[in-house]
Amino acid sequence: MNNQNNLKKELRKLREEIDKIDDTIVELLNKRGNIVAAIGDLKDRLDMKVFQPQREKEIIDRLKSKSSIFKDSSIEAIWKEIMSASKLIQGSITKVGYLGPKGTFTHQAALESFPKAGSELRTASSSLEIFENVEKGLIDFGVIPIENSLQGTVRETLDLLIEKNLIIYGEIELRIIQNLISVKNSDLSKIQTIISHPQAFAQTRIWIKTNLPNVKLISVNSTAEAVRRVQELNDESYSAIGTEFSSQIYNLKVLSTNIEDNPLNFTRFLIISKRENDHKEGKIKTSVVFVTKHTPGALYRVLKIFADANINLLKIESRPRRRGRWEYIFLMDFEGNKDEEKVVQVFEKINEDVIWCKILGSYPMV
Repeated sequence: MNNQNNLKKELRKLREEIDKIDDTIVELLNKRGNIVAAIGDLKDRLDMKVFQPQREKEIIDRLKSKSSIFKDSSIEAIWKEIMSASKLIQGSITKVGYLGPKGTFTHQAALESFPKAGSELRTASSSLEIFENVEKGLIDFGVIPIENSLQGTVRETLDLLIEKNLIIYGEIELRIIQNLISVKNSDLSKIQTIISHPQAFAQTRIWIKTNLPNVKLISVNSTAEAVRRVQELNDESYSAIGTEFSSQIYNLKVLSTNIEDNPLNFTRFLIISKRENDHKEGKIKTSVVFVTKHTPGALYRVLKIFADANINLLKIESRPRRRGRWEYIFLMDFEGNKDEEKVVQVFEKINEDVIWCKILGSYPMV
């Protein structure tokens, strides 16, 4: 009994130490905030942008070397939030658009890409709306799905990248984990109806047939919308297939997790913007679209130019071009920065075999 009391006293003492340290951290954050405000005033008078990515990277790299217990990734995550909150003090907020409603995989990707402090996430009903809002300057960035490992390229996104004058700023990759979700007092034996997006049904077909063979399926526009409807219905016999993240948003219960038939289910999302990504360290990917001349071997010669320059092609696919009958446009991803000398030379050489070419952006590979 005495030993238990001693342990409790030690725990209480350590918690008191933590409280004192937390108080000191807040005091230092306040001090930092005052300096940040002064810097913001100077930036304004010098007509400088609030967002200085190179300076932020230098700060994070320096602090990583000072940590003796936290992982580098933890230091980076903490200071990204601090710096994002600092930009808010300077009067800057990053506006990010994503395909809604709340709780979609796109919403989850946006949250993983942008610090919560200093970021304002806005829902959109379509990818077109996101592209147009970025073009108009209503939002700074847009997060859109581009490719699923099982279903392939999202054609609407590809068409918009071709037609709109925006830049790929970055990419995010998410493992798609599907969950059966219902109200708090439900369980698997009570489920008679499942609501979800048709793609989610396709991804969980075997699980549904094995575990709920007689269930009724209702299709809606998104998995998040399905979860929202289950919350509204508040009926033990109804469930939705969606993200665990959405179950938390709508205060529902996950009845069964990892119900997708294929565990190798990933979706790649793009971050689009009007400005280029200045973070060009590590492995860089460049995306480009082009149309070859109608001459024998034109595509072969274009690909050979990349091969001769020892540039690694990551992906190539074709689709019909909207502006011309029986014309095909090629989308290609390759490893390298568009500003590298050898890449610049490649684009000069391929002009002999292409009638149109557009670089969509260079950005860090995931």
